[in-house]
Amino acid sequence: MEVGFLGLGIMGKAISMNLLQHGFKVTVWNRTLSKCNELVAHGATIGESPAEVVKKCKITIGMLADPPAALSVVFDKGGILEQICPGKGYIDMSTVDPETSTKISQAISAKGGHFLEAPVSGSKQPAETGQLVILSAGEKELYDEAIPALNVIGKKSFFLGEIGNGAKMKLVVNMIMGCMMNAFSEGLVLSEKSGLDPRTLLEVLDLGGIANPMFRGKGPGMLQGNHSPAFPLKHQQKDIRLALALGDENAVSMPVAAAANETYKTARSLGLGDLDFSAVFEAVKGLK
Repeated sequence: MEVGFLGLGIMGKAISMNLLQHGFKVTVWNRTLSKCNELVAHGATIGESPAEVVKKCKITIGMLADPPAALSVVFDKGGILEQICPGKGYIDMSTVDPETSTKISQAISAKGGHFLEAPVSGSKQPAETGQLVILSAGEKELYDEAIPALNVIGKKSFFLGEIGNGAKMKLVVNMIMGCMMNAFSEGLVLSEKSGLDPRTLLEVLDLGGIANPMFRGKGPGMLQGNHSPAFPLKHQQKDIRLALALGDENAVSMPVAAAANETYKTARSLGLGDLDFSAVFEAVKGLK
């Protein structure tokens, strides 16, 4: 199977490399084309525009930073709409709001193309090893056709029905994750400020009912000030913001998420946006 891939950030690059290593032919595009070079060295080819990638490939996947970027690759000059047509499909793995997914879906369907939203749960390492969780919604026919690629990208794929459901599920998941990281950071700071060893706290947490891979994997590095980006903080804050908007739409009170959002905003104002979302710990330390 030949697959197109648009967007070579932390996640897109890892997913593309994984596909290449599993024998897929991959044509890549990135707004900064020089970011394609490493993948070309591993067998990928370059498309000069999203339209060129779609023209060459039956299925094209996008992994963009936010709703404006996701819309740009579809609607701008040289975008997907210039070449999408019957028999071609586009899968958007970006984390966006349901309205963005709906707008993209309607535009692609109007040209006779097929669309699937498929945001993923997981960060850099799961992307590298094909252990993401894929949250798909849209055209079941395209989902079934793309299963060989999805099975390489993820450890499990869900088909959630109509367009928007994938986006909603991803926002709920990331909202919970962001709130957990904020609470975890507060606990680490509180333990240290009250005279406890936060390393002992990590051990205690890992032996109890709230043990989880995120605390286990992130905690030691956080205490050492290591926030190498696997999932940038600016994207975590964007996802909480979008989840809060979804809460407004559905009249759901979300005071914990709202408070966490303010802490992530503080972290961004401190210049931590490009670091891992665990860097919210540094903002919490400053607030204390």
